[in-house]
Amino acid sequence: MKKVIYGVLAFAALTFTSCGGAESTDGAIDADKKEEVVVAEYQLDQENSKIEWAGSWIGGQNDGNSHNGVVKITDGTMLQDGEKFNGHFTVDMKTIDVQDLDEASGKPKLQGHLANEDFFNIDKYAVTDVKVMEYIEGNAKLMLIVGGVEMIRTVPIKIETNDKGMTMKGDFSIDFGDAEMKGMTVNPEKPEEGAVSTEIEFKLHAELMKK
Repeated sequence: MKKVIYGVLAFAALTFTSCGGAESTDGAIDADKKEEVVVAEYQLDQENSKIEWAGSWIGGQNDGNSHNGVVKITDGTMLQDGEKFNGHFTVDMKTIDVQDLDEASGKPKLQGHLANEDFFNIDKYAVTDVKVMEYIEGNAKLMLIVGGVEMIRTVPIKIETNDKGMTMKGDFSIDFGDAEMKGMTVNPEKPEEGAVSTEIEFKLHAELMKK
C-alpha cells in the first residue's frame, strides 16, 4: 500500500515539475515576441517636407476657378509601436505661398486675403496643429486645430519606414466648414455669385529621420 502511495506522489511531483517547465518555456517565447516589436521615434526633416494645396470657387461666374500653392511643416514627430503610429506636426501658416500667380497677376493680393480674418487669420493663429491620433489600414485619423477650432478628419496616407527613417505621402481633401471662415461663406445678398469651397485639396510629402 505504501508503495502505491509513494508512486502516486512521485507521479504528481513529476507532473507538477513538467507543468512548471512548460510555463517557463511559454514565458521565454512571450519575451522573444515582445523583443520583436518595433518601437521607434522619427523627427521631421523640414527641408525635404512640404504640403501642396489647391482651393477652388463654387458657383457663379467664377465656378471652377482655382489657385494652388505650398505651406511648410516646421516641426513634427512620429512614434511607432509595432504596427501602431501616432504623432504631432506643426504647420506654419505664415509660410503660405501662392504658386499659380505672380506679382503682376495678383499673388500679393491673394496671399494677403488668405492671411487675413476672412480665412486663416494668421496674426492671431500663426500655426495649425495636426495630431495623428491613430493609423489603421492606410488611413490616418487626424485632429486639427485651425483658427482655434478643433476638427477630426480621417484621410488616406501611406507610411513607409526603414532603418534610416520614415516617409509619409498622401493625396486627400479636408473640409474646413467647421472653422466657419468668412471667405468660405456665401454672401447672403449675392448668393448667385457662389463662394470659395470649404474643401481644400492637399498633397503631403513628409520625410522623417529615425532618432
